[in-house]
Amino acid sequence: MEGSVGPGGSNVSLQHWLFGSSPETGYGVRARSPGLNLSMYERLLDGIYAPLAGATLHGDAGPVDALMVHSANAATELLFSLISDGPPDAFGRKTFQSHTAVLPIELLQSGRLGFPDVERALRSSDPSSAGPSGILDPIVVSLNDRPDAEAQLGLGIGRFISRAAVETLVTRLIQDPGARTLVLCRDSSQSDRRLTLLKIIEVLNFVCHLPVVSSLSDQPAGGVLNRFQLVVAARAFRADNSWVLLENALETPALPRLPVAEERYLAMERCFRTAAATK
Repeated sequence: MEGSVGPGGSNVSLQHWLFGSSPETGYGVRARSPGLNLSMYERLLDGIYAPLAGATLHGDAGPVDALMVHSANAATELLFSLISDGPPDAFGRKTFQSHTAVLPIELLQSGRLGFPDVERALRSSDPSSAGPSGILDPIVVSLNDRPDAEAQLGLGIGRFISRAAVETLVTRLIQDPGARTLVLCRDSSQSDRRLTLLKIIEVLNFVCHLPVVSSLSDQPAGGVLNRFQLVVAARAFRADNSWVLLENALETPALPRLPVAEERYLAMERCFRTAAATK
């Protein structure tokens, strides 16, 4: 990660890499930014570059558009992966690609680095610019240097999930840091589920300061299900009893509050109150 200050304010250069299909070698890492210690990160994603259920990856329901998040480097970094359609293979068959950026937790927690800006930078990056060398320029993202940047974290979460559901998540993760939860968003689009997950991460991890857990914004394939702790999906799926289903429209918290976590509940509530006040 490198930072600089330009005429319009400061920005940060982020390392990233692209996993996808190529005619010569099939699936693998197609391109990466220079200096990226890929071996340190790739082990976290080994076997789950395409974690989605087969009907999502290979069906005809429309383009793939999912988000996957993992903690990395002793919880100082976050791996932010956009999973989308890749170019058709030589036989015209559908392929997928996973584009991952390495984000510093410190900048995310301060509100200076925003998920929407990272997503825009990843989507606008042109993998074809790597050429035969497979080297991509780092993505450059503008930072939010406003004094109230941290206060903006989590705002708008009420559009996607109820306060009762978020409170239940907070309690569940404090009681059991290894808990697995399916947040059910019925009749939702892939885009809505991706945004729901982003807002949940902002509130849980950067407002309430809970550890980042491995997360996915769509139904995972059965074989990799337990590689995740938090899934946002439109339908329930078969899972073992380590998983709990949580409706995103829950009206009353499913668990009693923990007295030791009162400050975290208050911080979470401010996200909903502040958002309501700005409507």
